[in-house]
Amino acid sequence: MNKLSSIFVVFLFVLLSHNANSHQGLRATEMISLLGNKPEFYEEEVRSRLESMDCLVTLRIEDDVLDQVKRFVGRNKTATLEILKRTENYFPLIDRIFTENNLPTDLKYLTIVESALQLDAKSYVGAAGIWQLMPATARILKLRVDSKVDQRFDPVLATQAAALYFKNLYAMFNDWSLVIAAYNCGEYRVKDLLESSKATDFWGIKKLLPRQTQLFVPAFIGASYFMKYYPDHNIIPIIEEFPDQKITFAKIYKEVNLRDLFKKTGIKKELFLSLNPSYKRFVIPGLSSGSSVSLPDSLMVEFVDYYRFQNKFNPILDEARLMADALPDHEVISFNRPFIFAPDNISIQNTSSINLAFESASIKDIKKQTDYKATEDHKIIHHLVKTRESLTEIADKYQVDLEALLSWNDLNPSKELLAGTVIKIRLSTSKIQRVEPSLSKD
Repeated sequence: MNKLSSIFVVFLFVLLSHNANSHQGLRATEMISLLGNKPEFYEEEVRSRLESMDCLVTLRIEDDVLDQVKRFVGRNKTATLEILKRTENYFPLIDRIFTENNLPTDLKYLTIVESALQLDAKSYVGAAGIWQLMPATARILKLRVDSKVDQRFDPVLATQAAALYFKNLYAMFNDWSLVIAAYNCGEYRVKDLLESSKATDFWGIKKLLPRQTQLFVPAFIGASYFMKYYPDHNIIPIIEEFPDQKITFAKIYKEVNLRDLFKKTGIKKELFLSLNPSYKRFVIPGLSSGSSVSLPDSLMVEFVDYYRFQNKFNPILDEARLMADALPDHEVISFNRPFIFAPDNISIQNTSSINLAFESASIKDIKKQTDYKATEDHKIIHHLVKTRESLTEIADKYQVDLEALLSWNDLNPSKELLAGTVIKIRLSTSKIQRVEPSLSKD
C-alpha cells in the first residue's frame, strides 16, 4: 500500500510539473500583474507616518482612520493612478482659487473623498460635481442649477462656490475637523451637537454623528496620507511618452452654439462634453456673470479663434482699447502655468503681482507691463501662439526682427514656446495694415 502511494505521489508530482511548465509564461504574467496591481500596506509603517504627518485636521490614529488609509493606498492601483492623473489638471486650479481666498490648499484632498475628482460624479441623493454639492446648497452659493446648465459640474465655478462655503463654515467653527464634518452633514447639526454635548472638537461628537460623517474626517485623513505617501506604497504614476496636454480654462460672456462649434472646428463633441459636463442642451448660455470652458491647450486656441470670429472681434487692439473701462469679452486662464495669458484684450502680468481670482478680470484693475509704448506711428498688438508655431514663423508673419521679438517678450530662444502663450508685437501703423487680413483669418 505504501509503495502504491509513493508511485501515485510521484505521478502526481510529474503531472503537476508538466502542467506548470506548459503554462509557465501565463502564470508568471498573471502573478506579476497581481503583485504589480496591489499597493503595499504595512500597518506599523503607516502608523509611524501618521504620527509625524502634518494634517489640516486634528489626527487620531484609530481603526476608522487606518481603514480609510487602507481604502486609498490598499485599493486597486489602477484606480489610484487614475486619481493621480486627474490631480495634475485640477489640483493647480483648486490651489490657486483657495490661495486667493486665504484657505488652506490641503482642503483639495476632500475632492478625492467626495468624487475621486470625476467631473460628472453624482450621488444617489443628488449631490454632484467634484465637490458633491446639493442643488439647494449650490443655489445658495450662487451657482446655476436648471435644465440647461448645472454649474456644480463646472470645476472652476464649483471650486469658487466651495471656497465660499468653507470660509463661512470656518467663521462658524474655527476648526477644520468640524468644518469638514459640517460640510458632510450640515452646519446646524454639528452646532447643535457641540452645544448639547459640551464637546469642543470633532472627536468629542464623533459617535453622535451619522455613520457617514463619522467616517468623513477619517476619510479626509486617508486621502491626505495617500497624496503625501503614495510612492511609499508602490504607487508610481507611469510617465507617458506623449502626456496629455494640460487643461486651460476660459471664461466667456456670450452664447455659444456647441453643435456649430463641433461642426466648424476640430474640437470633438465627446472630448468637449467630458471636460464640460455642466452644459446639457448643446448651448453655452450668455451670462453677465460668465460661463466657464475647459479644454486642452491646443484646442483652447482653436476655441478662442472660433469665439472671436463668431463675435466679430477686431484682432488688432491698440493701447487705448486695452485700458478701456469695460468688461473683457473673454478671459483665458491656465492654472498649470506660472502666469495668466489672455488673447488680445487683456494685458499680461506675472502672477506674483496680480490677484488671480477667476472673477477679477476688469481691465481697469490690471496694470500694464509694457516696455515699449505705443506711439502715433507704432502700436502694440498681441498674438496667441498656436500649436507647433515657432518664433521664427511669428517673426516672419509680422515682418519683425526675431531678436526684437525675443526682447519685447523676455523670451529664451532655447525654451519651448507653449501653445496658448500671448506675446507682444510692436508694429508700425503701415505694417499693421499689411498684416491685418492674415490676422483676421487665424
